[in-house]
Amino acid sequence: MDFRISEEQELMVEAIRDAMTRENLEPYFLECDRNHEFPQKWWDIISDLGLHSMFIPEEYGGDGEGAVSMFLAMEEMGRLGAPIYLFWEHVKVDDLQTDGTQEQIDKFMPLFLEGKSAFSQGYSEPSAGTDLSSNSIQTTYTLKEDGNYSINGHKHFISGATNSDYCMTLAKNSENPEELTLFFVPTKVEGARVEPMEKMGLNMEDVCDVWFDDVVVSEAAIFGGIGNGLTAASSALDYERLVDAFNAYGQALCAYEDACRYANQRLVQGRPITSRQLIRNHIMQMAMRIYTMRDLCLHFAWNKDQGILKREEASLAKQYCSEAANEVVDHAMQVLAGIGYCGSRVSRIYRDLRITRISGGTGEIQTLIATKQILRQYE
Repeated sequence: MDFRISEEQELMVEAIRDAMTRENLEPYFLECDRNHEFPQKWWDIISDLGLHSMFIPEEYGGDGEGAVSMFLAMEEMGRLGAPIYLFWEHVKVDDLQTDGTQEQIDKFMPLFLEGKSAFSQGYSEPSAGTDLSSNSIQTTYTLKEDGNYSINGHKHFISGATNSDYCMTLAKNSENPEELTLFFVPTKVEGARVEPMEKMGLNMEDVCDVWFDDVVVSEAAIFGGIGNGLTAASSALDYERLVDAFNAYGQALCAYEDACRYANQRLVQGRPITSRQLIRNHIMQMAMRIYTMRDLCLHFAWNKDQGILKREEASLAKQYCSEAANEVVDHAMQVLAGIGYCGSRVSRIYRDLRITRISGGTGEIQTLIATKQILRQYE
């Protein structure tokens, strides 16, 4: 297992660094965060760099880069303060090429190549989050006499729904509730309603409630086959959780490096605060977690590229990195003190990172998933 960066990967990282440094994007990110606006300027910059198409398979017009290259891209963007929690559309590509029909691939893949949101993912509901079983899912589909399907229900905590024309919606058969199916349901038609939710962070991303009231879709809207909804949704979550780990690490890296730079510059009684042993302890606590997160992410990214990523590995990565990243940012806030709390980008990262212990499956459910797989090996 060789984690040395290839020449192509190094050029990619340098291009990201040069473009973002040249544009001096931090004041722009601050404005977007304050105004709850999507950072389109940054999005266009990384589009010009080819990052949106980079991770799409070559047969669909992309570059076919894998998870290791994705990690390196997110690491560098995160280091420079970018809201990398937005950079996850490529996860849907992996799902689409695995379970999508050719018609669905032809419809949505060109949007991914352009960096546009092809569809949101509508799994969660007010009564369904970690548990996506038919007992919790209340959204229903009903087969009509003309062969179409009527969708009714309420989806909750749906990222990116405002800018997406479709929502990949998990629903159960109204006549056979044990049967769960995914549908691409249009969100900008009569009977569909999307409303942004209030939240403590992620101000550059919309998170929404989505309602469907007798929205009619055809058989072509079925994703993964009738009755296969839970399986298709679960397979996509493994990759999403690995990317969640990349996101947590990348944001924590920015906070760590900002704190180290500040500690070297901040003087107390004529000496840098790094001369204080307790400040050095904060640096050490951050560094241990940063190095461990990086190695963990690279290891499991390599496994993903080899097609051997295990479910427990995705959960381990998400659980550890989400917890460690939040701990890193807390240490960084202590080093930065008042300047960290008032106006520093670390305070934004502090708010944005908290959701990583919840979204994509809470830390508690990751523990159950991972330990179930681990203990099975020793039966």
